[in-house]
Amino acid sequence: MTINSNFDAIIVGSGMGGMSAAAMLAKDGYKVLILEAALHPGGCSSSYPRKGYIFESGATTLIGFDENQPLRKLEEETGIRIPRDELNPSMKVWFDGGAITRYKDRFEWIEEAVRVFGNRKGQKKFWNLAFNLSEIVWKVSLKNPTFPPLNTQDWFRLATSNSPKDVWVLKYAFKSVKEVAQKCGVDSEQFLRFLDEQLMITAQAKSKDTPFLFGAPGLTYTNYSNFYVPGGLIEMINTIKKYVEAKGGALQTKEAVTGIVQESGEFVIKTKKDRVYKAPIVISNIPIWNMPDITLGKIKSYFEKEAAGFDEAWGAITMGIATTDTYPDNLGIHHQIHLGGKKVPHTNSESIFVSMSKRGDSERAPEGERTLNVSCHSSPEVWFGMDDEYEASKKEVHQFILAQLKEKLPGFAKSEIKIADTATPLSWENWVYRKKGRVGGIPQSMARSLLNWSPNKTPFKGLYLVGDTTYPGQGIPGVTLSGINVYYRVLKNHKKPVSV
Repeated sequence: MTINSNFDAIIVGSGMGGMSAAAMLAKDGYKVLILEAALHPGGCSSSYPRKGYIFESGATTLIGFDENQPLRKLEEETGIRIPRDELNPSMKVWFDGGAITRYKDRFEWIEEAVRVFGNRKGQKKFWNLAFNLSEIVWKVSLKNPTFPPLNTQDWFRLATSNSPKDVWVLKYAFKSVKEVAQKCGVDSEQFLRFLDEQLMITAQAKSKDTPFLFGAPGLTYTNYSNFYVPGGLIEMINTIKKYVEAKGGALQTKEAVTGIVQESGEFVIKTKKDRVYKAPIVISNIPIWNMPDITLGKIKSYFEKEAAGFDEAWGAITMGIATTDTYPDNLGIHHQIHLGGKKVPHTNSESIFVSMSKRGDSERAPEGERTLNVSCHSSPEVWFGMDDEYEASKKEVHQFILAQLKEKLPGFAKSEIKIADTATPLSWENWVYRKKGRVGGIPQSMARSLLNWSPNKTPFKGLYLVGDTTYPGQGIPGVTLSGINVYYRVLKNHKKPVSV
């Protein structure tokens, strides 16, 4: 058995949270090793090849490059340039027999909301409040890497580094999106249904359960710069991987971590390949629910308690589809399709989300063809509780989603389907090793305190957490920010390597 002690920090999992932390540490001279269990890096922020096509891990969008946003911070700090093309508008919502265009321009979007939902005064009040709150949330989040505060020093930094003018936003941690909509006079059943399904994309919860403090950025993300990565999100991950490697680091796939233990002030990491690594710093990018299975002793007990506090989360039904390109020129690539009161079988989902490859992206599909990734929320427990009925249920979902696409997505009914594969939470557990196939992080809830987050710093010196089950949670910008936050924690609590 070989023991490797050549690295300053080891990152378990290569999702965007871990990759962001790795890049930030690498720029400061830390020699970083990233260990990934899957064949391809990136976790839920990645892509995979199948039969000559490149599919995304799930239907997803990409923001975070505007002022005060984390991917801009990552690029500015490291010099990395993630390849991307801007999308404008970023999304269409197929709703009540028509289309709603999520324009980037804020005035144009309010006019669109008024066209569909009426009540100009109320819509302006609601969305302008959401825009103002969102701007402050992005700004404050980026400048407070020690949030949530864990000690007196963190509280002092929060008190001294923020403007008293921004304190007004805190009350919206205790008001739901639905409450704010009601106060603005835009609480029609139709508008609340629209908000509910839009929030499910970002907050993993509906308007009555999502605090407006977190719901506002989730509802307005289409009003920021949205991007497409040619070749798929794997190219974003590969760009960061090359940067880390150029700085002396490494990323090893198909090397699942099976054990983490702390001995004599450093961590011993064992992997499925019967290798052992040692380092003073370990950053876990795997879900908090997975941690008890790969830790021992006091660390295991800590994570069993932490995981038990967040025992509800969504899984996903996803489909990877390749078709001939029969779609209208102005269709766009991101679509939320509301099901008009129907639900996807064996789920509670009343909408599906579709991300398409861009026309002309020959890395993802041959000329004249497109790939589509489709997803919806589903309870993992439903699928893990199935026995003989699993395959029939999966087929029922498969056929239902295809029927909805033929009915509601322009051009799909005319296309020839080349590939159509369906995955359930069981598939996700086997594919990206997330326990019970839980994806998307911990859902927002009015019952959760502003400070009730799984902290990024653990009681074990040198052991940190990033990813969608620690603050700030969901989405590529959220997990990127978690990686940046942990970088600052490491700088604060550890001496830089002697090589720096």
